Amino acid sequence: MAKLSPEIIIVGGGAVGLIAAVYLTSRNVRVLVLEAGPEQLDQESQAIFHAAVSRGRNHAGLHQGRFRALGGTTNFWGGQLVRFDRTVFTERAWLGDAAWPIKLEDIEQFYAECERLLGVPDGLSEDRSVIKQLQTPAEYRDSDLEYFYTRWLTEKNLRFRFARFLESNANIAVVTNAPVTSLRIGANNEIAAVTVGFGHQAVDVAARLLVLANGTVEMIRLLQHQTADGHAPPWAANPWLGRGFLDHLEGTIASIVPLEKSLFRSLFDNVFLQGMKLQPRLKLSEARQLEDKLLGAAIHVKFEAQEHVQNAKIFLAGLLKGRLSHPRRITSEIWAAVRLGFPMAWHYLVNQRIWSPMNGNIQLRVMLEHVPLTSSTITLSEDCDKFGMRIPELRWAVSGETEIRTIQAAAALSKKYFESRGIAKVAIAEQILAGGPELLASFVDTFHQMGGARMGISESDGVVDSMCRVFGCDNLYVMGAAVFPTSGFANPTFTAMALALRTAETIRRRVQR
Repeated sequence: MAKLSPEIIIVGGGAVGLIAAVYLTSRNVRVLVLEAGPEQLDQESQAIFHAAVSRGRNHAGLHQGRFRALGGTTNFWGGQLVRFDRTVFTERAWLGDAAWPIKLEDIEQFYAECERLLGVPDGLSEDRSVIKQLQTPAEYRDSDLEYFYTRWLTEKNLRFRFARFLESNANIAVVTNAPVTSLRIGANNEIAAVTVGFGHQAVDVAARLLVLANGTVEMIRLLQHQTADGHAPPWAANPWLGRGFLDHLEGTIASIVPLEKSLFRSLFDNVFLQGMKLQPRLKLSEARQLEDKLLGAAIHVKFEAQEHVQNAKIFLAGLLKGRLSHPRRITSEIWAAVRLGFPMAWHYLVNQRIWSPMNGNIQLRVMLEHVPLTSSTITLSEDCDKFGMRIPELRWAVSGETEIRTIQAAAALSKKYFESRGIAKVAIAEQILAGGPELLASFVDTFHQMGGARMGISESDGVVDSMCRVFGCDNLYVMGAAVFPTSGFANPTFTAMALALRTAETIRRRVQR
């Protein structure tokens, strides 16, 4: 399989697994990465996800948002980086007993390390610095809705970003088409080896420590699966294993008509600084969340015509990489590129901003967290896949009352924000004003799969401890969004990577001690 004699095995070659592997190997720890899929996506590698079962609330991301190949979801990731707010780590009674055993300060240095590894330019990490550079109009200030930026990577696929490192570093070996189908338990309930399926052949691979970084659903599936000798794993009785599954809810809350277009653009056009795209958004302030017992939520402006811009950008990127679209669509895509390309380029050159067309409907959309529920679960069905592993079954559950109050508050505060400043006229959607189950039915998942192996102080309130080590097994660690007890509104990838580096540093010290 590999000539390397690894100290650590990392199961999963996606965003979390790769960045942890790079961090460890650059510090002289020998790492073997086992990626279940091929080096590049293909139809056969994706087919295994189609068998997963969704019961309860519809969850499109169970089948569409997972990718079995080196690079994982970063193969089709937008590259958006958003830090979690301090509020996420604060105990909030209206979220039940879900609480983090760590604080924001515990991972701040690892956010910074992630930014370094991912090539975020100096001076772009802090919103205050960006606002100062852009001389953003004072209208951005508000006590209820906080103005902020999300950052978007230039090279989004971590397989490409770290390709040279992975090929040249002697401390790492990456093996693709290597699905881990079971764990072998040895003395003292420790992991003795992992069983890897190569076609009709199964091979045991051993290392001192094992890290699971293979995505929320597949990770929970492997933790719940019987061991290589056919028994239940030592942590099988943990009451939180597979429970508290989370995603974000997203939907339209209002339509808007700009009144002062120059002010609107200066506040909400995407920005390009030092080659990086930054997207301005609004979020519920910590004070408003705590005072009104609301959930974390962020609002962004969506231009109806922006889809055509994105198609043009995708097409042009394909041309640059030598990939042409389907011949029947080339004419329309070239026309879109020419028609939209000139004003976009001019606006960028003059204002360092990405032009957003205003000739169509403009919407306000909100993305928010939901209350963690024990009834929101990942379990195993009785059916098995071609590797003999039982197929995962997801029951995504959302409570409703707190989510609806948060959505309505976001809509009302947005209307006040835009209209009190003369920026735009806001028409809140009727279903938002009415509330009720129909409102939540119109909101969709965002492919942000989290929870199921949440972090806790003890086995009674979590699957892993504050360093993401599995309770009941001294040499098994979990990296990824599965450990989140709560989620805030932010895209989970950045925080999952930061937590992974925190755990990686713990592992490094343990190995080299």
